[in-house]
Amino acid sequence: MIDNLQISIPIEEVAENDVGNYFELLKLPGEFLVVQKEDSQFYFMCNLDCPIDKICSSFDWYIVSKDKFNESLFIGAGLAGEDHAEGEVYRVSDENTLKLWRDILHFTFESDFVRKFFPYTNHFKGKIRVDNALCFYIHDYYPVSHYKEISTYQKKVSNLVFRFKEGKQSALVAKLFSLAIMRMPFIKELKNPILIPIPAATKERNIQRFAQFIYLLAKRLKVEDGFKAIWIKEDRQQLKGTKGYDKLENLIFHPNYFQGKDVLLIDDIFTTGESFIQVKRKLIELGAQSVTGLFFGKTVRIEQT
Repeated sequence: MIDNLQISIPIEEVAENDVGNYFELLKLPGEFLVVQKEDSQFYFMCNLDCPIDKICSSFDWYIVSKDKFNESLFIGAGLAGEDHAEGEVYRVSDENTLKLWRDILHFTFESDFVRKFFPYTNHFKGKIRVDNALCFYIHDYYPVSHYKEISTYQKKVSNLVFRFKEGKQSALVAKLFSLAIMRMPFIKELKNPILIPIPAATKERNIQRFAQFIYLLAKRLKVEDGFKAIWIKEDRQQLKGTKGYDKLENLIFHPNYFQGKDVLLIDDIFTTGESFIQVKRKLIELGAQSVTGLFFGKTVRIEQT
């Protein structure tokens, strides 16, 4: 057995609260290799009796995927925290095993061989000013209904957007958003932030899309969960991407949630900005201190010729 536990990460790059976590790993059974990469990604391989979920949760890391590699091993990938450092943590039986596991992880996650369907980008690509408010977005979004030819990466973005709308990838998108937001200096300057989603068209879709997502994201950011700050009194038709409609007529605002607070107004896709502008103005009118827009994607418009 290679000396019990090996850490190849420079200790000066390890966050102070993580140092103890590394040495807690000494108490855990099983063999494992965890490779930390740039952009908060990590990959792992371990035997079946290794409590990899416990290892990752001790650092507040999120496991994106975990699959059985064979009858004795798990393989997977995930997202670490904003202060992660590149390197390896491992406890394996010998050098040959270590080399083999490294090669497998490299081939699976770093070669041109792609086996996953979602992007793990976790920083804001750009920002725009809308109605005097700053809005940040992670991806350029190319609607598949408008573009016949889009890149593999953009197909991954669309795939994750669709799954998120269905309420099936709330934890992953919350992790990606939390990392992107925590990298932004402005978040540390907000005294009283609250997360509020721009409501979907129907009560069912709104709960499906945002209830768990806002809860998880607020918990990760340690800010207030404002899912109930805007409520739907009756369902309406889908108006996303349209202009000239009153998008607030079916909504009930509860000012006690956001009066005097800095609102992080969040939605999946920014298209025309009409919904954001109307909701943002109403929040300010009812006492919000400020409003900042946060979006998973910004629609790339087809240029008219």
